[in-house]
Amino acid sequence: MQYHASRQVATGLVVNEKVNVRQEYFRAARNMCDALFKTGSYFRMVPATLTGGAVGDPPVKNVITSHNQLGGMLAHIYQVKNSTDLRADDVKKAKPTATRSLYFRFLFYKNFVANKTPVIVPEGKTDTVYLRAAIRYSSAYHPRLGELKSGKLETKIRFMNFSKIVHDVMQLGHGTSEQKFLIADYERNLRGYRHAPLAHPVIVLFDNDDGAKSLFGYAKNKRHSKIGLDSTDPFYYLGYNLYLVKTPEFGGGKKSCIEDLFPSGLLKTIIDGKVFDPNKEHEEAGKYGKVVFAKQVVTPNASTIDFSGFAPLLDRIVAVLDHHATLKKAPPAPLAAALVATS
Repeated sequence: MQYHASRQVATGLVVNEKVNVRQEYFRAARNMCDALFKTGSYFRMVPATLTGGAVGDPPVKNVITSHNQLGGMLAHIYQVKNSTDLRADDVKKAKPTATRSLYFRFLFYKNFVANKTPVIVPEGKTDTVYLRAAIRYSSAYHPRLGELKSGKLETKIRFMNFSKIVHDVMQLGHGTSEQKFLIADYERNLRGYRHAPLAHPVIVLFDNDDGAKSLFGYAKNKRHSKIGLDSTDPFYYLGYNLYLVKTPEFGGGKKSCIEDLFPSGLLKTIIDGKVFDPNKEHEEAGKYGKVVFAKQVVTPNASTIDFSGFAPLLDRIVAVLDHHATLKKAPPAPLAAALVATS
């Protein structure tokens, strides 16, 4: 029994007028984020017995560099608070709460600022399916991009996980229309971190078609004035650790998409009387789209598919890795230093 005016807590959640997290819990997570963004580590107070102390000793600081514990706390906070935010999704994104803003900063830091491996940000989930299979069955790129261990592929690069949270908070996973938000605000977002190792590249991978025109515009602002459907540069460096890579060109102003890298016969696979169309509209009759192609054509037949058409694209990814490696070796290190100067 509790008084109506007192804070009512059940299973660690405040349940007075609406479900919420305790303010102390949110402030602790916020302080941990502040330390992480400034120093690359944070701490939690833990019982002395967990660090070799005796029973009765005061709690001690446990310094943490892993993102997992803090990420779990923020995911919990976001889930609770977002469930009681009844505003429309577009309003939430236009006027983010403190919780959403903090979670965005953490996800940006984890994926792009302090990423442990090179990160590829494709247009959508199916691109990841294609590229993982291409790396697995293209031994020429082992062990640079991936390596088979006990029959399983261990990639040396990471593909952006387009979870519901990533799409909701970071607005990523639905094509170039969302990739452009990442690129447009990349430098401004970086200025919020004093600890910015930028040790590995972030590769925005996209189809060389009409949807790429907005990305071409950002590249032109970074001195890549000749970028277009027919430009053949392996990559377009946008500064810091950010790169653009487009699917290989056909020339003559022709468009290309990542599905064009598969053998033409595979693209003609018929499923339930339907033909494949990478530009299929929702519920369009007689056709199936990219998701079905990835799940029912590529994945079950990957071991017999000729992935040689992916070689030019994989070469471009390797070229990015080589370029970023030279940046890290160049004295003085220009990446984090540039951020400190502008923060």
